[in-house]
Amino acid sequence: MNDSDDMSDHPPTPEELNVRSLAGLVVSVALAAVGLFILPVFQSFGLAFRPAFWLVLAIEGVALAGVVISVLTLHRERTLE
Repeated sequence: MNDSDDMSDHPPTPEELNVRSLAGLVVSVALAAVGLFILPVFQSFGLAFRPAFWLVLAIEGVALAGVVISVLTLHRERTLE
């Protein structure tokens, strides 16, 4: 078995990242990081713990959805269909 046979077994790697997905990934990770520390801010505005917690949970859910969508479309090739 020579080296050229080993190379054909692996799928080709994409040459270009989807810039829109990469930007979405960065924004989603930043939103998730902000969500970790924003609970005291919501409480300082007068929200009780439970409503502030559910608001933070919603923010983290949106960030999670953004990360998942961005990762799934990161290497997708663009078509004109």
